Amino acid sequence: MNKAEDAYVSTEVFRAIAKRFWGSELAADFSTYEGKALAATMTQNREYAKESLILCDRLWPIKSIKDSEDHVGDPSLESKVLSAVTGKEIDEEGLYRIGERVVNLQRAIFAREARGSDTMPEAQFTIPLRNVAGNPESIAPGKDGKIFVKKDAVIEREKFEEMKREFYQLRGWDATTGLQTKTKLEELELGDIAEDLRQRGLVV
Repeated sequence: MNKAEDAYVSTEVFRAIAKRFWGSELAADFSTYEGKALAATMTQNREYAKESLILCDRLWPIKSIKDSEDHVGDPSLESKVLSAVTGKEIDEEGLYRIGERVVNLQRAIFAREARGSDTMPEAQFTIPLRNVAGNPESIAPGKDGKIFVKKDAVIEREKFEEMKREFYQLRGWDATTGLQTKTKLEELELGDIAEDLRQRGLVV
């Protein structure tokens, strides 16, 4: 493959970004389902916190930096912005916790209103992948950054269900039903939400 002029995000840099922002280098390996549930959890927490800060989606998070030694961005920047604005010291973990609380509040609303579905459109399981965003061979990074061709691939339903169960476990929800747990909600200081859901039979 030809290297674009001034390109600086190599496969090694991309894997380092995946490890720093999405939990593991497996998040940058499109040949496996491993690491994707963790990446989804971390990304969701960060995005919900970021939206609460009203930071621009086009700029944040800053995952890569051209003029730095390793070119990997700093995922703690949003928490530093929040600390500066509020005068309260909030670290990166604290930012993720804020996002996690918002995720759980939304989950509770969706449960109460019987909205949302934790699945993919049926086409994702049945229609082969073709020419994504001008990439006719659907080339993506694979194991150890090697080229992996995803053309004609579909999402394996069984693997998707395994990822979903792992995602529920990472979230602290019931691994079978996806219902939120009283323990997790109380851990996030959302005991009142847990009680409301308990009365509706929507928490375990």
